[in-house]
Amino acid sequence: MSVSQENIELLLEANQRFESTDWDGLARLWHPDARLSGPEGWPEPGPFEGREAVIEQFRRLASDWQQQQVADVEVVVDRDEWVVWTLRWETRGGKSGAATEGRFAAAYRVTDGLINEAHFRWTPEEALAAAGLSE
Repeated sequence: MSVSQENIELLLEANQRFESTDWDGLARLWHPDARLSGPEGWPEPGPFEGREAVIEQFRRLASDWQQQQVADVEVVVDRDEWVVWTLRWETRGGKSGAATEGRFAAAYRVTDGLINEAHFRWTPEEALAAAGLSE
């Protein structure tokens, strides 16, 4: 398996652990000095510095939902340490039961088999810029 494929598999596993709220398992996939940022206009865009802060932000996001799922993942760029993809995040409210969905793009940097950075953005172009991969 190529390093690129390994990085993608790692990120897919991270999505699964987020969906199942396996916080310990998710934490093992992130570098201790990890960094996470959200899109402009997001209520809590960060940045979140360090593995504990990153996992706490994911935990806080999931606490609002009875269920969440990442779907329709499409790789836009897979270059060096960076994977940029688009996704759809489907959620169901814990109290209301209301279903919602959001479309995002994310840029992830993977080093030494761990997620080191993640930048969620509204568009693939913004995610590419966050990764320093814009043309």
